[in-house]
Amino acid sequence: MKIFTALALTLAFVAAQAQASYLYSNTEYCELANDKAQSALLSAYSKKLGVKPSYTECSQLLRPATALVQVKDAEGQIRSFSRGSARKLPASLIQQLKAMSDKERLMALTQIYG
Repeated sequence: MKIFTALALTLAFVAAQAQASYLYSNTEYCELANDKAQSALLSAYSKKLGVKPSYTECSQLLRPATALVQVKDAEGQIRSFSRGSARKLPASLIQQLKAMSDKERLMALTQIYG
């Protein structure tokens, strides 16, 4: 009997640890909503998540190609990164960025603006 009690307590502890370490995400919520999950499940999931993602957020998360608009030209890429930033890049740095390949420029802009 003691063995069964110890086993039951161990299983309960492992289940509690697994539940505590579960990571809730907006993407998973949106996938559930997109799959027409029951409203009770969505409500419980959003309660665990702490927020209910909007329809717009879900459409952006489920279609990342539309969420991340890739600007092909160098000036557009620099403009999109600098939009809303108080940081103004010197003209010499802008010329260096324009001379880089798209991949290098994207990495450099990510380092500059974060």
